[in-house]
Amino acid sequence: MHEIGVLYEAVKAVENVAVQNNISKVKQITLEVGELTGYLPVFFEKYFSVVTDGKEMFKDCELEIIIENGEGLCTDCHALYNVMKHEGKCPKCESRNKTILSGQQFRVKDISY
Repeated sequence: MHEIGVLYEAVKAVENVAVQNNISKVKQITLEVGELTGYLPVFFEKYFSVVTDGKEMFKDCELEIIIENGEGLCTDCHALYNVMKHEGKCPKCESRNKTILSGQQFRVKDISY
């Protein structure tokens, strides 16, 4: 379960941005989590309060998570498809040869002050 460490680093980055910009209160953090990262968003939600506990700037801060679909492009037939939904196999030609186009990223998408 790497979610706690990743969440800790995301909160630390938000805290650094807030301090650099003289902001004392963070109302909401929006994370974008690619479904191909292997991260389980439920753990981000579960441990957000633990990671922010004792940090006054995050008191009553909300966490929003946006799931980015894992899209792939079949290198054999050039079909675009959701890799997770089709278990890594092209629904058109059943090839497993693909280029991943999205779904591998994790980022802080937005911070509301």
